[in-house]
Formats: sequence, structure tokens, C-alpha cells
Amino acid sequence: MKILLIHSEGNQTHINDFMSDLLLHGLRQLYGSEVIDYPGCWYMYSDEITNRKYDINKIWGKGFTINRTLKNYNSIDRTDIQKKIQEKYFDLIIYGSIRRSDQFVDDVIKYNNKVIFIDGEDDNIIDERYTKSGLYFKRELLEDRNNVIPISFAIPKEKILKNISEKPTNLLAPLIPGRLSTYIYDDEKTYYNMYSNSIFAITNKKLGWDCLRHYEILMNGCIPLFFNIKDCPKLILKTLPKERLSEIYSNFHNVLSLYSPFKIYKKKFLSFKKIFSYIPNMLKDKNANSFMKTNSNVLEIKNELLNFTKQNLTTEILAKYVLSKKKL
Repeated sequence: MKILLIHSEGNQTHINDFMSDLLLHGLRQLYGSEVIDYPGCWYMYSDEITNRKYDINKIWGKGFTINRTLKNYNSIDRTDIQKKIQEKYFDLIIYGSIRRSDQFVDDVIKYNNKVIFIDGEDDNIIDERYTKSGLYFKRELLEDRNNVIPISFAIPKEKILKNISEKPTNLLAPLIPGRLSTYIYDDEKTYYNMYSNSIFAITNKKLGWDCLRHYEILMNGCIPLFFNIKDCPKLILKTLPKERLSEIYSNFHNVLSLYSPFKIYKKKFLSFKKIFSYIPNMLKDKNANSFMKTNSNVLEIKNELLNFTKQNLTTEILAKYVLSKKKL
């Protein structure tokens, strides 16, 4: 199947969009070089990224999880794209980030191409201009809408840990969301090892509920302690086992009371009641091995979530999901 994925060329702060990148990876797993990324997601190609001068901080998350996941950048034919659109050369055209790039969209619609629009932004806005021209996938979708479909992040299957670490060294992963002093990981391997060597990791809603960090925790065999997951709207994070994660948080959130609440919680999660309730526990044992002796089921939970990730959260499954919604 010949697919054109038109992606964003970036903005002043970042050059990529995770939702678009992850979908491209999944489509490429299914259809190889028949999937054309335009103008070209060079930062995802192991052979091309080394040829570019760029600021790593302008790639979301320093490019962890998506960089260098594709090969052979120059083997993709990106020529005469507008002409091919006019001649209906492609079986499907996907706008990977429609609110960042609508290049050629007038021709796409004028020549009656089959088209999908992806909106991976953190907000709940829907661009009404496109909902009548093709299927519109929205990442932070609040309510059922005609021709608007929920979509969530995913993980390249080659990045998923094969087996959990049965002897984790950290009770709680050292990276604390929102605490920039803990963002000390400059390479992907060290970042992943931090999660795989931990029993639990904190995660929470950012600007939007969906966040690649949730998936990176899961793919490394770590158990997310997801703040307020019970409040997540039903159409958002649909691929995650939200009820199970809520149950896990209820069962194990007391782990957090072993740590200073000022180092764990952002201001919006803090309260005087929470602060004072944690004080008696702050000097208790934080040893991962000791915790597992009295909570032997955590290894079963780690395995359960890792297997769920392998079976439900890959980019290939994401791509199949998107394609299944469009009659081709």
C-alpha cells in the first residue's frame, strides 16, 4: 500500500511531533519503503541524523525512543509529491500533525484523495476545517464526535524490554516528573536502565494526559504510580489499562510516603494533610529488596504490565488501528 505521511517541519521550540513519529514507525513496520515520509523525518533515521547539525534539546525528550529507529533515509522517493497527489498516486495520505503542517491539503481535497488527519496536540481543540474531509484522529479527545476518533501514543516493539529485572535496585525511580534536577539522563540506555532497575516510577498528566513517559516506564518493566489516573476521561489513553493502573496506585501509593513530599509532588498535588501524614514514614526502609520480601507480588505485576505492553502498545498496533478505521 502506497502511503504518504506529511509531517510537521517543526516550530521554534521543537522539530518533531511524537504522535506523527510513532505512527510513521508503525506504518513502516507494515509497509516498508512504500510509506513516504515528507519532507523527511531525518532525526528518525540512523544513517541521516549523523549528517545533520541540530540542537538535541529541540527534539522532544532528546529523541529517546524514536531517534534512529529507521534506516536508509535516501532510499525513500520523496520527489514530485504534489504531482503524485494530483494524479492520486497514493492509496492514502496521512497528515501526521495537521495543526502544524497542512502542506498540499487543497490539492489533496480537490483531487479527492483518501485522507486521514492526525491531531496529536496536548489540548482539546479540534480543527473543524478537516473533520468533513477525512477521518480526524484526536489524542486528547474529551467527548464522542462524528468522524473524530481517539488516538494514543505507542512504543516501537524493538525498544520493549524482553524480560523484567528480578532484582531492581530502586524502590522508586529517581526521575521525578516536574523536578528538573532529576532530569540527568543524557543517553537512552542510561535512561532506560533507570526504569528497568526500579520497582515503581511516578508519572502524571502533563499538559495533556497522554505522555510518552507512561509507555517508557511500562516498556522497561517498571510499575507506574500514575497520579489521578482515575480522573482521566474515557476517550483519552484508551490503550492503557487505566483501571488496572488506578488499582495499582490505590494499593501502592503509600510507597511515596517513604520520601519527602516536597521532592515527590508538584505544588498542585501537595496539601498540608499529605505533608504531615508522610513525616512519620520518611525514615523508614526504602530498600527495594526489603520491599519485595513483604510484597512478592510486585514481580508478577511487573511481568503482567510488560506483557500487556508487548501485546497492546506497539507502534505496529497503532498503525493497524488507524488504518482499520478508514475504508481503503
